[in-house]
Amino acid sequence: MRLRLAAERCGLMPAGGGWMIGDNPGHDIAGGRAAGLRTMWVGGQDRWPGGGLRADRTVVDAAAAIGLLLDGAPGAPLR
Repeated sequence: MRLRLAAERCGLMPAGGGWMIGDNPGHDIAGGRAAGLRTMWVGGQDRWPGGGLRADRTVVDAAAAIGLLLDGAPGAPLR
């Protein structure tokens, strides 16, 4: 719930369209989901490790994640 608390302290509501982007399915993706955020997994060339939890988007690197956000991924700010 740290993500939710951080967003609230910034005057934001996570369910309002934020994203959690990370490379750790157990911490980043699960934590983002728990906070009500959309999720993007930076997996490089790795395959998703399995399990029922899935990220909303998967990208190979941070530059690709930024590109998706700037290009208007659902819930992302537009340029």
